[in-house]
Amino acid sequence: MSIDYLPTLYKARKVPTKQVVCAICVERTRGRTELLRLGYGVSVWLCRAHASREFQVQRNGRDFVLTLMQLWQAHGCLTTARHKALDAHLAALKERAARSKPGSYAWPDLRRQVERAYASGAPTAAAVGHVSRTLATCPAKPPSVRTLHRWRAQRRWIVQPSTGPPARRSAVG
Repeated sequence: MSIDYLPTLYKARKVPTKQVVCAICVERTRGRTELLRLGYGVSVWLCRAHASREFQVQRNGRDFVLTLMQLWQAHGCLTTARHKALDAHLAALKERAARSKPGSYAWPDLRRQVERAYASGAPTAAAVGHVSRTLATCPAKPPSVRTLHRWRAQRRWIVQPSTGPPARRSAVG
């Protein structure tokens, strides 16, 4: 193979130039990419297909985890935080025995609403604003800001997709 035919982003055709390429597709990226937050301060830009729930849970998440792990190893940037984020992704997909749900689980409808907004890309600040406005006059103690951050970090919408209609990005905020 001649060096003239090696794929690069410099001369790649049909690659969107106004956005970040998919970390997996690279020069074959088609369509829009989105930032996927994995927790532990780890984020990755992926195309819709690679960011989809279907790809993330394929073979119990092993395809997703192995692909990112090998990419990060090849680039010499598989950090402890990235390894923990990938381990957490696999752990979230393992089936667990049901147990009682205390504390913030007293707000199941609110949590589902906030998680639908998170799944569609709403920022945490929008969720905090929505909860504080919605429950401003409620005598019950609403979920704390830390709880709203935890709900985002747990990413339950990956394991348990919403059964209702998808929330619009502006549903929270």
